[in-house]
Amino acid sequence: MKVNPLTFFNFCGSHVPLLRDLMLHSGEISEAEARRIIRSTHASNEELPETTWRRLLELQILVPSEPGGDYFFLADPVARVLAYLFDEAKAATPEIISGYIQSLDSLHKQLSRAIDGDDLTGVKLALEELQQTLRRIYADLDETHRSIITEVGHYKTERQSVSVRDKFRRIVHWMERYVDPMVAIVRPDGPLRASFDESERLLHQARENGLFNDLPALERNLRHLRLVQRHALRIFQQCRRELQPLYDSLRRASFIAEGAAIALLRLQRDGDDIWAAAHTISSLSLRLQHVPSDAAIERAARGVVDHPPEPAPVLALHSEAAEPPAYRQHVWIEGLSAEVRASLPVPDLLGWITQAHPQRDTADILAGFTRLVFDGEFSTAFRDHAPATYITPDGTLEASPVELSAS
Repeated sequence: MKVNPLTFFNFCGSHVPLLRDLMLHSGEISEAEARRIIRSTHASNEELPETTWRRLLELQILVPSEPGGDYFFLADPVARVLAYLFDEAKAATPEIISGYIQSLDSLHKQLSRAIDGDDLTGVKLALEELQQTLRRIYADLDETHRSIITEVGHYKTERQSVSVRDKFRRIVHWMERYVDPMVAIVRPDGPLRASFDESERLLHQARENGLFNDLPALERNLRHLRLVQRHALRIFQQCRRELQPLYDSLRRASFIAEGAAIALLRLQRDGDDIWAAAHTISSLSLRLQHVPSDAAIERAARGVVDHPPEPAPVLALHSEAAEPPAYRQHVWIEGLSAEVRASLPVPDLLGWITQAHPQRDTADILAGFTRLVFDGEFSTAFRDHAPATYITPDGTLEASPVELSAS
């Protein structure tokens, strides 16, 4: 034997904190670092640190990374035992499970040849290897499940110490690296199920050919095949249910944080002047030189209140009537912008309208004037000049000149 089991387990039982710290130390460890860990976990006065260091090497708990080297690492069999005892699961990658499936495919060919050649020894060896592979698959899937559940627990307990972006990256890593590929492998129409179906078919064939008469062992292998398949699908569906809500919430939070970072960067780069112009609503103001009198306001209100109601319009659907006056007025008003653009700048807007369209009445003149004043393509300036008189077909207007220019 490699080491005495009783001596090995007695040493491990009396140095549990030391083994725990050595297991948590990832990678290689120097002799000085190992001795420091021994002194920090030393609780007995009967054994010297030098003796503890020598026992670690004698029992092959620590092995050199290279012959005669000064660096050591925890032996893999010891690390697996400690990981099992301390429930420190290590996730198996999809490539490892795919490797098991490839191993099963090679085993199927070996078992098929043994059945065709009536090779009892070959069938027995193939079935033993099949059972070992199934146990490894079950153990690796279970460790992956426990690793994912542990990661979910870390996320829920580290809400303040880890940023949203780091949490999102970790959850995305587990989803894209483990859960989604594993679900694709273990789903009912995936490669794992196909490989298990082939194993079950070969087991029945070996039984029918009289090469495998151990009926309890056959039932045990068949039951193990179904158990691994159901267990794999169930645990990864549970992992997806655990991770999907975290993935969705962190994805939204990550987008919000990313958008806020971009907005702050633009604010810092462009300043608050451009920020205000881009994210606020501009307002327009019209300065009136002559405020309406109380009598004019009262007359306008009375005109609205005392206006007689008009009957509902009747649509003549089967007659071809001329264009309505309101439509012609609308077309004329909308065409003023293109018409005045050729005459810019206009020093007296109201005078230009009355001269260009002398047939228009007072209402049309004022409607066109208002449309051009509030057009965003032009800039208006109210000059403080003496009021001018403008003659219209149905009245007279008196106002100060208004200059219109390109914006």
